[in-house]
Amino acid sequence: MKRVVGLLLAAFIGFLLYYTSRFWTFRLWDGPGLFGIRELPPQGGLFARWLRGTDFTPFELVLWAIAAFLLLTMVQKLFDALFSGPTE
Repeated sequence: MKRVVGLLLAAFIGFLLYYTSRFWTFRLWDGPGLFGIRELPPQGGLFARWLRGTDFTPFELVLWAIAAFLLLTMVQKLFDALFSGPTE
């Protein structure tokens, strides 16, 4: 069960990271945004959108990679804390 939950969580986080990156090319829904939320456009690229107008715009890919690494690290720590077995 732990392995299935871990795989589903990893797939979901991977999907979210891919959607926020500049590499998202799919247009899976119509309209201005998912469920009518304009902040979730069908063309993705959320990280670049969040950085638009700041001095960090040229470093969007590097910052996205750092944020992805930190997010995955925190989720791994949380997963290990929740599903760690008894230690002997």
